[in-house]
Amino acid sequence: MSMRLAGAFAAVAMACGAAAPALAQQAATIEARTAPGGVVVTWRLAEPTTRVAFFATSVIRDLWTVTTPGLTLKDGAVEGAEPFDSFEIQIAPDAAEVDRIYMSLTRVGAGHVLYGPGLELQGMDAVLTARPVAGEATLPTGEAVKGYVYLGPQEAVMRRNGAVVVTSASAPPALTGLLRDGYFAAQKFYGARLDHVLPIEPTLIISTDSPGPTSYRGDVTDTGVISLRFHGDMWASPPPDVAVPLGTFVWHEAFHLWNGHGVETTDGDAAPWLHEGGAEYGALVAAVSTGVIDEAQARASLTQRLNGCRKTLGDADYEARKLKSGSSVYNCGVVVQWIADLETRRASGGARDVLDLWKALLAAGRAGDGYGVADFRALLAPDSAVAALMDGPGAARWAAVDARLAALGVRLENRPAPSDYQTAALWHVAEGLCTGSIGYYTNEDGIRLDTGDRCGVLSGDPKIASVEALDPMTESEAMFRAVQARCAESLPVRYETREGRVIEAACDRPLTAPTVLAVTAAPPLATRS
Repeated sequence: MSMRLAGAFAAVAMACGAAAPALAQQAATIEARTAPGGVVVTWRLAEPTTRVAFFATSVIRDLWTVTTPGLTLKDGAVEGAEPFDSFEIQIAPDAAEVDRIYMSLTRVGAGHVLYGPGLELQGMDAVLTARPVAGEATLPTGEAVKGYVYLGPQEAVMRRNGAVVVTSASAPPALTGLLRDGYFAAQKFYGARLDHVLPIEPTLIISTDSPGPTSYRGDVTDTGVISLRFHGDMWASPPPDVAVPLGTFVWHEAFHLWNGHGVETTDGDAAPWLHEGGAEYGALVAAVSTGVIDEAQARASLTQRLNGCRKTLGDADYEARKLKSGSSVYNCGVVVQWIADLETRRASGGARDVLDLWKALLAAGRAGDGYGVADFRALLAPDSAVAALMDGPGAARWAAVDARLAALGVRLENRPAPSDYQTAALWHVAEGLCTGSIGYYTNEDGIRLDTGDRCGVLSGDPKIASVEALDPMTESEAMFRAVQARCAESLPVRYETREGRVIEAACDRPLTAPTVLAVTAAPPLATRS
């Protein structure tokens, strides 16, 4: 199964870690050191107790073993029959990546990455100290308990441009070189363009020792430590459809060091599209400007984002909830940034761009109480097409956006792929019959509808051989035209299953051709470094 990297990247989160307890009743010191099979962690409490509970409840602790006699770990708490003021736990690397949960411990070659917030105890302040053994380095040097901590070989650590990269000795050189070089270059590029020196030493940790099952996972913690974890053999020589977004991804994460550290976002959950869209579009601009990708590859990415946003928002009036999670955050976030960039460059004769907007936005945020959507939009012209995108009316949204893009030098062409015609026809008929979710699967045997018992005559997950006597796998556009003609006359659409059964599915709604735009020409994204 091929991995869709854009979706994987969308899983990478900023700001992370469990929030610290609001009121500290006592304090604890925590020490971690490498040991056979993982890491040993020792807690020392200010006062004896018979029970302490861990603050972060989402951390998986299945491979944590209490080695202090008389104590047990159960339901996220350490307990003993007699009072205790210290305890020790052996932590082995997690057995699997689970959803978006931070891993307690993951391997990086001969070293490990430990999740500091998973060690905090309820009702207690804590200081975590990583104790290196001979030949080891520990990172970061600041508040380790608030994020990821590296304990491992010193020779795996490289410093450049005020940043740190840690690589697993087992990771393929092509992979680590791409990510390492991009990360170091990003520090220099963003530092210059955003005109700000980070208050932390940002650290990137690259490991191909992930237990899986996901092919790729990455996340960032509040200490500026980014952990990228890869699983499987494909990373020795990533295919082109993976290598290109992988090359820009590290630039995306590096941007978050500026728009997410040392400055607050004032909108909370209302503006993930600004936070993530800024990082994703900033990464495209930076990657093109430094030769990581070319303009054609950047236009291909913009094409994907534009179509994704059109699908999310459709022709309905704007609803903020649609841009709070999932790929829509990135898709529409990038479209907003692209519009703002094109308009800013046109208005300034090329003297300013979107990175100048972010420089001003972040500087004001650091000097004040943070930044949010209103602050960003205040930097745009009153007639910005961002207003057409978000302020409605929805029915006129895309005509207004497309017209503005055309005026700014963007050429769009409708170029549906065979799969787009396939999806449009199959979903259109099913939507008229189904009372619940709809979908279908494709594999080497053809198409199987996912209809369960909720789609009338199409129920039962039938395996489809033809639609209107046309193979939906190899004749998808012709099939679409045939279905379109039948629906225009309110005639049933005829499906033949692989068992030879004929199903006549009613269709009395017009079927319109899919709109899947391609950005065939656009002003260059490259800018000054």
